[in-house]
Amino acid sequence: MIYSFYGRLSVGSTDVEMLRAGNLPPTFYCYGTRDPFYEQFLANADAVEQAGVRVERLQLDNRPHGFGYREDWFDAFDSFLTDVFSQQ
Repeated sequence: MIYSFYGRLSVGSTDVEMLRAGNLPPTFYCYGTRDPFYEQFLANADAVEQAGVRVERLQLDNRPHGFGYREDWFDAFDSFLTDVFSQQ
């Protein structure tokens, strides 16, 4: 799933026990430092990691919200997915 961080977008969950109970898959976070939700991405990623989920993060400096049309994150996401599925 792309663009959902385990809760409604503007209030991503930081409830570690709820996230742990969700049996979440390995999770890839990619976010820009100029995104208005930047701090929420960090807090949610921290909580997901604390819940025992494998988390990979790609922070793009000076990138705003809605940068997804640029392809410079595709290779990192592809590598992440390739690794996840190779371990199945």
